[in-house]
Amino acid sequence: MDQDVLYIFKYNATDTNGKKENSYFLASSKDDCELFLDVLGYKNIEVMPLGSDEAKPDLNKAVDEGELDDNFTILSDDLKDNKSLFDSVVDVAKNASSNKKIFQRLAYFIYKGDTLTVSMQKLGNVFPKEIIDEVSMGELGGNISSHLANLIRKYGATKGKSKKKKKKGGLFSFSKKEEKKESIAGIDLHDDSEKIAADYKAKMYPFKFTAVDENGKKKTGYFDAESIDDCAKFLEHSGYTNIHVEPKKSYDVQIILDNKINLNNISFDLTQLSTYLKAGIPLVEAVDILSKQTKNVVSRTAYSRLVYDLLKGDSLSTAMLHQGNVFPKLLINMIKSAEMTGDLSSVLDDMAEYYEDVAQTKKSMKSAMTYPLFVLVLAIGVLVFMLVKLVPQFVVLYQSNGADLPAITQFVVNQSNFLVHNWMYIVGVIALIIIVFVACYKNMKDFRKGVQTTAMHLPGLGNLIIYNEVYNFTKTFASLLNHGVFITDSMQILSNITTNEVYKELINKTMVNLAKGEKISDSFKNEWAFPTVAYHMLVTGESTGQLGLMMEKVSQHYKEMYKSMVEQFKSMIEPVMIVLVAGIVGVILLSIVTPMFDIYNQIN
Repeated sequence: MDQDVLYIFKYNATDTNGKKENSYFLASSKDDCELFLDVLGYKNIEVMPLGSDEAKPDLNKAVDEGELDDNFTILSDDLKDNKSLFDSVVDVAKNASSNKKIFQRLAYFIYKGDTLTVSMQKLGNVFPKEIIDEVSMGELGGNISSHLANLIRKYGATKGKSKKKKKKGGLFSFSKKEEKKESIAGIDLHDDSEKIAADYKAKMYPFKFTAVDENGKKKTGYFDAESIDDCAKFLEHSGYTNIHVEPKKSYDVQIILDNKINLNNISFDLTQLSTYLKAGIPLVEAVDILSKQTKNVVSRTAYSRLVYDLLKGDSLSTAMLHQGNVFPKLLINMIKSAEMTGDLSSVLDDMAEYYEDVAQTKKSMKSAMTYPLFVLVLAIGVLVFMLVKLVPQFVVLYQSNGADLPAITQFVVNQSNFLVHNWMYIVGVIALIIIVFVACYKNMKDFRKGVQTTAMHLPGLGNLIIYNEVYNFTKTFASLLNHGVFITDSMQILSNITTNEVYKELINKTMVNLAKGEKISDSFKNEWAFPTVAYHMLVTGESTGQLGLMMEKVSQHYKEMYKSMVEQFKSMIEPVMIVLVAGIVGVILLSIVTPMFDIYNQIN
């Protein structure tokens, strides 16, 4: 990038409010500095070079992020009113306090003919890279105001973190209750989610309760709360009467097999919650309705815990975060974004559609695999039965008649003898192999990556895995971008939720490249796990500023390709499995029948 040679000048002038100002400015010449100050509306301008013995001002000081939401709001409003970029930036400078000089320098470069992105880059490291990237995307797509809206939400939330507010009173107001973080923006879902959930759980105590529900039925259950009074008040709010609460005893057993919300259920629940909110029902009551109407024990427990935290004054995303891995990380992040923008119902609708698509994709894969797995298990069962029960009986028959056993029969007999005499060892070895494989897959990243890479290179099955991964990646990426989540944050979220190490490395590589100022598409160029069509659509999205839209189109394309390939897989696997079973049974029957001809000849 070509840069003008700039010099530091000090000046005395009267600003637009009639106040005298003694300050510094960067310009290409003394006349240039005077002219620009005059354009800004300054009067009685006196400009002089900075002396060699005078201390230089710090012109590389980073922008005050706490003021950025106000700065970008003014800029966005002016641009929407069709003001020129230069006039809009000057207006920001006039209304700014900490960032006044920075926006004046931006205005100078724009006055000289540079774009806003280039002007920010010429200031050095004054603006964070994520801001420059967002502005760049806005300028490329011709919709800079929408990208400024993302920055306003981002830095409005950031500013909120540094301010301490009094905790809003919820249903409960206990003096011993610690003050919570004042907003969801104060929680880093990327790095501290497990710690936050663990810290929250450490404050809770398990209680056992007996009560009468709204239908007049006596009920016994368990609930974690901060105190007995806390638990009793929550149960009372939930419609219970005749409540008795006591600490949970060590011998009280509560069996929980899996506490994760089922994706098949969550889509419907999100749609219901969105409908309630659109109907004007308060969030706490809406979630309470969900907890009472669901028949799924896991969902009912999870929603009850959400109600408890919401009544305490927590936000929905914070309440979800407190439950650890019960709710998907993506959903928590999207709801966090929605709470910042105040558009929760539309995000819930989008996420309901997203999880519906994901559930259907998984269902189609399970449907494709059910038949071959059933046939394979059946074939193994038939094989074991014939080798253990049927073949030994015929061996006795052959030996008593002195029949000569052909090679195929002798082979089957040997396998039968081995299986009968060593079945305990065989079962033990198989179980050990499965346990070691599962343990290595869960705990060893390199082993997991090796297995996934091998599977992705298998004929037929490999493309099936790749299409599914590309669909999940692009669908999630599009959802994040379309709801105003920063690209860097989106990549962090994608890295956290993907289970495929190959794509996790690609995403991590992208984050490193973004930090270096490179494009997203550079990370996916010539990567075998990312199809060429998807790569070119990614490039197109970057160049046009419509990355979210392009990712939606890519996800739809690979969703259809995945479905088509699943259908092909189902149609191909059925005859293959039939031939396999027929072959196994045929070989064993042939080995049994062949010696009978020798017995028949001896009788004749």
